[in-house]
Amino acid sequence: MAHYEASRRFFNNVVYELLAPVYDSLDWLTLGAWWRYVRRALAYIPAHQRALEVGFGPGKLHTALARRADLCVGLDLAMGMCRFTRRRLSRAGLPARLVRGSAFRLPFPSESFDVVVSTFAISCLPDADQAIAEMARALAPGGRLVLVDIGLPRDGNRAGTFWAHLWERFGDFLYDYPALMRANALDVIVFDEFGPGKHLRVIVGHKA
Repeated sequence: MAHYEASRRFFNNVVYELLAPVYDSLDWLTLGAWWRYVRRALAYIPAHQRALEVGFGPGKLHTALARRADLCVGLDLAMGMCRFTRRRLSRAGLPARLVRGSAFRLPFPSESFDVVVSTFAISCLPDADQAIAEMARALAPGGRLVLVDIGLPRDGNRAGTFWAHLWERFGDFLYDYPALMRANALDVIVFDEFGPGKHLRVIVGHKA
């Protein structure tokens, strides 16, 4: 894990420092599809919450979340993404409460947030269980963990399986998110497959 953290920090510091604007253009390059996928998380996040976004990237979702949350905090390992999102929030006239840090060690007290959200970030990590355990720890009782990410379609269709394994070939990991949530004392209240071949999903876990 220490070697992984070091390599990821190097990648994030060097590559994302340059590519944050390129990553932000995914919405344009995909004719709006990327944003449609990411913003599905908003449907499961009530207004006026204390919210944490893990892996906020270029900050489009984070900006939308900051407009509706009473408190909105973001964490990302990439300095380039932190700078890009800070500028985006400033242009929108919103406060920037951004932290550079690791999903494996969230620098927040237990039970600090009503909702934790992450989109297309956990599949990049080699130990999703540790990351989800940290997110569950940061959730207050009654809180929600909202994930949007990739996975193998439950019906095993060829198109969805192809797309999921294509992501895997580019370095992502395919996880059973409902099982990981249950292992961390979260009740799965939403599991919705969508996208090409239903290889994308929204998973919502509730902390009793």
